[in-house]
Amino acid sequence: MTLRVHWKLICIVTLCGNAGLEYSPTSAQEIPTAPQGGYVQAMAPIAIAGEPFGVLRVEVPLPTALSSGPPRVLVEESHGRLFYPAIVVRTIEAVEQQPASGIGRRGGLIDRLRKVVRGQPQKRQVPVAITVSALFRGDEPIELHFTGDIEQRVRIDPSSSVASSVLGVGATSVSHAALLGQWWTAYTQSARQALAEDDFPKLVHKVLVSMLGARLNLPAVDLDPADEDEEELSQPLKTLALLSAIEPLREEILDEVLAAPAPAAVPNLPLPPEPIWEPAELPPVPADVVIESLATRVPPECFYLRFGSFSNYVWFQELTERYGGDIAQSVLLRGFNYDASARMERMLATKLTAIAKMFGDKLIGDMAIVGSDMYMKEGASVGVMLLATNPQLLTASMESERKAVLAKNTDASLTEVTIAGRQVSLLSTPDNRIRSFQAIDGPYIFTSTSRTLVRRFLEVGQGAPALADSPSFRWARSWMPDANNYSIFAYFSPEFFHRLVSPQYQIELRRRLAAIAHLEIAEVATAVAKSEGIEPLDLDSMKSAGLLSPWFDERVDGARTLRSDAGFIDSMRGARGSFLPIADVELTTVNPIEAEGYANIAQFYQDQWRHMDPLLMGLRRFRADGSRTEQVAVEAYIAPFEPKKYGWIARQLGAPTPVEVKLPADDAAALQIHVRGSNTLGISSADYHLFGGVKDMIPPDAEDTQGLIKIFQALRAAPAYIGGWPRPGILEQLPLGIGLVHPDAAGFSRMIGGLWRWQDEQFSLLSFDRSILEQAIPQLGVSQTQDLAQVRARVANLTGSRLATWINQQWYIRAWKASQGNSRLLDTIGQQLKVPSADCLTVAQRLLDVRLQCPLGGTYQFQPQSSQSQADGASATASHGGWWTSTAWSEATFDNRGKPVPPPSYSAPWIDWFRGGKVHVTQGADSLALVGSIELEMQPLAVQHDPQLPSMLPTMNFDLFSLPTQLFGTKNKADEKPTTQSF
Repeated sequence: MTLRVHWKLICIVTLCGNAGLEYSPTSAQEIPTAPQGGYVQAMAPIAIAGEPFGVLRVEVPLPTALSSGPPRVLVEESHGRLFYPAIVVRTIEAVEQQPASGIGRRGGLIDRLRKVVRGQPQKRQVPVAITVSALFRGDEPIELHFTGDIEQRVRIDPSSSVASSVLGVGATSVSHAALLGQWWTAYTQSARQALAEDDFPKLVHKVLVSMLGARLNLPAVDLDPADEDEEELSQPLKTLALLSAIEPLREEILDEVLAAPAPAAVPNLPLPPEPIWEPAELPPVPADVVIESLATRVPPECFYLRFGSFSNYVWFQELTERYGGDIAQSVLLRGFNYDASARMERMLATKLTAIAKMFGDKLIGDMAIVGSDMYMKEGASVGVMLLATNPQLLTASMESERKAVLAKNTDASLTEVTIAGRQVSLLSTPDNRIRSFQAIDGPYIFTSTSRTLVRRFLEVGQGAPALADSPSFRWARSWMPDANNYSIFAYFSPEFFHRLVSPQYQIELRRRLAAIAHLEIAEVATAVAKSEGIEPLDLDSMKSAGLLSPWFDERVDGARTLRSDAGFIDSMRGARGSFLPIADVELTTVNPIEAEGYANIAQFYQDQWRHMDPLLMGLRRFRADGSRTEQVAVEAYIAPFEPKKYGWIARQLGAPTPVEVKLPADDAAALQIHVRGSNTLGISSADYHLFGGVKDMIPPDAEDTQGLIKIFQALRAAPAYIGGWPRPGILEQLPLGIGLVHPDAAGFSRMIGGLWRWQDEQFSLLSFDRSILEQAIPQLGVSQTQDLAQVRARVANLTGSRLATWINQQWYIRAWKASQGNSRLLDTIGQQLKVPSADCLTVAQRLLDVRLQCPLGGTYQFQPQSSQSQADGASATASHGGWWTSTAWSEATFDNRGKPVPPPSYSAPWIDWFRGGKVHVTQGADSLALVGSIELEMQPLAVQHDPQLPSMLPTMNFDLFSLPTQLFGTKNKADEKPTTQSF
């Protein structure tokens, strides 16, 4: 009986939906059209004078025809009396596709079911007016000037305490406190929306909201609340993220400093003990393993990034310079760049000159970057180690470069200091923006930001243990030998990870991020003081004015925020971006909060991890087909490896297997995974190979797939398939016999929703397109390979494909949003801090300590706005009256929904050079391996005299993907002839 009712209900809903296929927009209430120029009678103007600020609110209609995107409006007061405006766009909802009501009442069960199945009617928000809430000073009449998509002037006469607000019919009385609360709601909502939609550091918005809330005794607001559905990151992932990506921790500590209810507790406890690490069990290391001489001078607690030759380093550096010095940020299309590489280059006072590029390999036999952390954005403990083939000539060249840097920086000094009994050259500035120690020991030259690293380099040269003596490193070199001629070889030792988890690093990292937060808050507070005309600009005066908390700068380590000619610096660590390296910070005492926090970290690692696993990576370059195409082979290993430490992800894979499923050659992308059998929801299965492929396609737009019917239509339109071998036996075990559909003579069956299934004794395939299955069946097969793996993925050459067109569209939309977000940030800097518009980019980059970049490849520039009122001389002294735009915007067009459409010349940053690739992942009982190859086609790089063309590279004469098997053996190998199951 229940099933019959369900089927009747589905039929009714379908009939109701089919009754109304044509939609029409709903009519909107008429809004007065905004006249351009001159004073207008605004809707509901209200202003109440008060101390320290009065409050106003005014609503102004928008023109009926606006360009695509939200309206862009700025507001200022003729005499500079307006502060902290919040501009809220009021919209009305226009329904573009309204289905006929059909059967059933609106809002009833059938109507709700119809909306679920067919999707909600398409709606859009039409801007009709802007509401401006702001603070002001004085009790004289207020003359507002709106610029941007509207050009208007509004005059408001403030009242003394209570004002009447006319909204529609009748009038209501509004007090200063009530109007202030309304402004606060609008102001914080605008800030929260900006941080949610745009990609830039959150500093300015967070500091302004925190400062104004405390200053005006308003409720505290969390602008960046955690997602309730977001799972907490595990402690190991949080700590491993500290390798370099510490941006979330930076935001967290900024929030802590802003919300601190009292000064930091006194440090009266000794340094807590670090975890007791167990030694890793290693197999015997061959006695004849070859170790390069450079590793004999590297301290074992340092990471080791070896280039082998100077030309390899130049190749890597010039590769990153193609993308503004940061490949990852370019591919991710971030709207800002920390320029971490340039910061380290400046701090070390090392710059590649044309002469160095030309004669580098004649002077340098080997080189590596080493360090005890990778905190490049804040000031890392790193150095460059060189093995000179001509020490005298190389030393003379480097001394000449250091003297040139000294001459260009008037506050720099070049001195000799004694470290480990040796004389070491030190080129430095008081703010640490230049901090370059240079030690020479025979043919070895070490330039570092850290005094401690230089001491360790010299101690190793005097007989202390070196990286080359480490059993784990010698074992690593036995399977990734120097004879492989890696262009880049990276090794992260267990001792390196131990140091990152040590109390010195974990506690000092939080202290230095708190120091950065204090410098940033002081910079924003100074800008606020200038905008409000508060003087003097010292910290005590800003505390008295309420711009800084009473306990600002009372920190656990006793460091202080000091003003310099270039901005604020930390008394202990220096300027932002060039802090004293953590390795050089002396940490002796902690407060109870720090001790308790670190004790929890230490206990976790001692109980759960016991020892850290070394990480190895290697990159080699080979000649591929074509004179301009090269093949980059990548290897990465974690060994020894304990899967249970890495959580549930490591438990999903079956055992390594030599079995590979042969998939159709015309797949644009394909993936196969050897999955561990499971028992989920009572459905059990043995280990099986899950695979799938995607044909060359343009996927459906996510906005077009609302509602069950449209989702099904989108899935049916997607030319893709999934399959299993041997059949996992899941479908037959679904409830109500959903999967029990008898196949025809050819093995095909059609399931609910139009999903096609094909099966034989071994394979099972699913797709909404039968022709895809028919084309795939003859190409399917199973073969034995020389390599063991659980994951095998490949992507074809996407040049000229429809999938590449779709990728370009998605990358362009993301880049467009980031570029627009930066322009809105510049608006905020000018509007909230009263910075002259033409200076907003410079001020924003100084406040945020980043370089704002246009991901579209354009350049930000200020374009003054023509204004009739300015022509009449009414606002000749206004600081605004123009926009920040990007030169790349002129090429943009928009579709009928307002989405940006990439110009024909645009392509995603990696599409131009990517020519295909594949990757294998092998997880063994005690090792994890990732090997892959990528084919690239790029313009030649200017390495030395002549570019090293791909045709000059060697060919790959070995099976890259068999390396994990050769290195780690074949234990835990999967069955080569799995028993047949069912899909």
